[in-house]
Amino acid sequence: DVEFYSNYNEYDYEIDAASGTILSFDHDAEYYTAPSTIQSSSRIGEAKAKEIALNRAGLSASQVNYIKCELDYDDGRWKYEVEFRSGGYEYDLEIDASSGTVLSYDKEWD
Repeated sequence: DVEFYSNYNEYDYEIDAASGTILSFDHDAEYYTAPSTIQSSSRIGEAKAKEIALNRAGLSASQVNYIKCELDYDDGRWKYEVEFRSGGYEYDLEIDASSGTVLSYDKEWD
């Protein structure tokens, strides 16, 4: 996994270690404030997003070495991007900021 920032943009690449082939690519604007489509009071909040992410992974907070949670506006919706590491794995989840629905879940060897 390669991640870097340039000109207020975040770039994420997943590259095959053996062949060098780009397996996936993502590009997001960073430090951009999009117009709010939901009031901040109707968002679930970072603490709840972390709780949902840990429950989905079947882990407790004490089993996690590192946790990051960011609110992001992407694809027309507000969502929390939650990342953490536990037991040699990296977990990446996207959680809908208003409903708490898990939009994506990824677990891979770190």
